[in-house]
Amino acid sequence: MLLAVIAYLIGSMPLGFLLRRANVLHVPAAALSISADLFTGVLVAAVLPKLPYLTARFGLGLLAYPLANEAQLGACALICAALGHYFSVYICGWGGLGTALIMGGFLILTPYAALWAFAVTGFVLLVTRRMKYASLAGGLALPFLVRCFYPLDFIYLGAALICALLLVFTHTSFLRDRA
Repeated sequence: MLLAVIAYLIGSMPLGFLLRRANVLHVPAAALSISADLFTGVLVAAVLPKLPYLTARFGLGLLAYPLANEAQLGACALICAALGHYFSVYICGWGGLGTALIMGGFLILTPYAALWAFAVTGFVLLVTRRMKYASLAGGLALPFLVRCFYPLDFIYLGAALICALLLVFTHTSFLRDRA
């Protein structure tokens, strides 16, 4: 499906890496990378679900055939963008951890749950002073918060569970090194 391929390719773009190389304003590299990934997540979740409506105007409505509504398209686009962020085709298969991209996408899909997940991330960051622990805690809290704030929206709950599992998968090497 074209939407999944486009989301994968957009998520694969190393915007944070490129912006850090061209940093003429001397902004801290971590802030630049996180904001670029957050913007990518917002872009993928906000714009790509509108793709079938745009393509239908040009007679290409079958490009998003298996998925019917905007919730399914947004969840699929976010998961594919997160996979593209982990396994980038542009920089030889390695990419970022994807927490900012996932949180940015969920800011559009489920705003209340994402804001509370940011609060959990901030609290764990204050307590532990480790960003990887904080981002992992925020990502793992996201499915519970989606279930709490959107109890009947199983599409977003499934996407949050998949993204939480992807976060655990990407953070396992860090946790294994710490043990």
